[in-house]
Amino acid sequence: MKLVKTTLAIGVLTFYGCLSSYAAEPAIVLDTAQIPWQPAPADFPSGIKISYVYGNPAHKGPFVIRVWMPPHSAIAPHTHSMDETLTVVSGQFTHYVGKTYDTSETKELTAGSFVHLPKNIPHALRTTDHEAIVEVVGVGPFGMTYVNPKDNPAASLK
Repeated sequence: MKLVKTTLAIGVLTFYGCLSSYAAEPAIVLDTAQIPWQPAPADFPSGIKISYVYGNPAHKGPFVIRVWMPPHSAIAPHTHSMDETLTVVSGQFTHYVGKTYDTSETKELTAGSFVHLPKNIPHALRTTDHEAIVEVVGVGPFGMTYVNPKDNPAASLK
């Protein structure tokens, strides 16, 4: 009976210890004014903006970013070394799955659309006459590897 009480006490303490670790991290509630935009990193095409909503995609752990693509912009075929999910927040764009625009499966996506990409799946995005905001969720570290290294805008800066 003593063993049962001791085991139960340890279980209860462990349970409340786990709960307290959740309480240590504050809730994050942001309105649109609290989500600032800035130029995207060099491996994104010029004109694209990014907002770091939660976490740091360069580090290990969960993150949420938003990517703003102006009309007539494109992110060439690329891969990621992690699973990625995309949700279209606003606007529309064409999403390509494949190593080239010509051989890809394409889908026109609008606000509310969702994409899950397992790691190393080549894909691309292209806007036409409309801008688009895409929310990207994943577990970092996050990075892009272009299928054709010449498509990486950062390569032209070297």
